[in-house]
Formats: sequence, structure tokens, C-alpha cells
Amino acid sequence: MKKLWIVALFAVMMMLMPVVALAEGELPVDPFSWEQLATIAGATTATLLIVQLLKLPLDKVWKIPTRIVAYVIALIIMIVATAFTVGLTWSNAGLAAINAVIVALAAMGAYEVTFRKADDGRLVKKEAVKTEEKQEEA
Repeated sequence: MKKLWIVALFAVMMMLMPVVALAEGELPVDPFSWEQLATIAGATTATLLIVQLLKLPLDKVWKIPTRIVAYVIALIIMIVATAFTVGLTWSNAGLAAINAVIVALAAMGAYEVTFRKADDGRLVKKEAVKTEEKQEEA
């Protein structure tokens, strides 16, 4: 249950990131717009959510490293968002590829920070249970 609350809180925080990026303009009406997805914050949020949605099914079929999946998704988001906002040229595509690295690393880092705390707490509980079982056996 605690992990569910952490995931929900993290999802809400990630959804608010594009709003912070547009703090000077109008507040967005849609959850995502192409302008929001063209920002690092918006692309990071979308990448994180899409990777988490696809990670389990992909792991069952193919053993593709999550880092590669995250980069490919980030690259697709950045290229499509760039194409719909300012137009896609060779120079914009190159910048989108570089920005996709930043987006993928940010999405993976956000996931690691959020779930490492939950996993560490679970690991501590497992170690405590093992220690108690050893003490009971002795």
C-alpha cells in the first residue's frame, strides 16, 4: 500500500512539471500539448509514464534493457514534438537526439530515486525477518 502511495505521489508530481515549465504563460487545459512535450520536463514525464507502461510486457516477450527503451521513447517524443512545434530539420533532429539523452536520463533517475526508497524499505524488512528467523532457530 505504501508503494502505491509513493507511485501516486510521484505521478502527480511528474504531471505538474510541465505546468512549472509554462509558469509565465497560460495554464494548460489538456494534460499534454505538443508545446509541453517539446520541453525537457514534459518529455521526461511522458517518457517515464510510457516506459513504466511498456516495461513489463516488453520484459515478458523480449529482454530489452530498460535504458534503451527509455532512450528510444524519449527520442520519438522529442522528434515528434519538435516536428509539430517548430518543424523538423536536420539540425532540429540532431538537437532532439541530444535532448532525448537528457530526457531519458532524467526519467530513469526520477524512477530510481522514487523506487529505491521503497525497495530499500522492503529490503530492510526482509533482512529483519531473516534475522528474527535465525534467532528463533538458534
